[in-house]
Amino acid sequence: MFDLTKVSKAFSDKNRLKILTLLSGGSKNVGEVANSLKVEENLASHHLRVLAGIGFLKSNKKGREVYYAINREKVDTVLVDIKKEILK
Repeated sequence: MFDLTKVSKAFSDKNRLKILTLLSGGSKNVGEVANSLKVEENLASHHLRVLAGIGFLKSNKKGREVYYAINREKVDTVLVDIKKEILK
């Protein structure tokens, strides 16, 4: 089961939703995410950590860069759990 409070908090910021949309097109590093959102890298990194913390993102280090991608299995599981919770 998932923690609805953490998931709700993760979705409460529009930039995090934009990150999920951005990453649906493939993996990106912090700099690419920051440029797309037009924010500083430290803020983009914070948002990526929040999403990774609830398991929605996977990371892969390539040299000095960390690339983030959507963890589709986790997202799918949480969406099914939310549906079950709503339809109780």
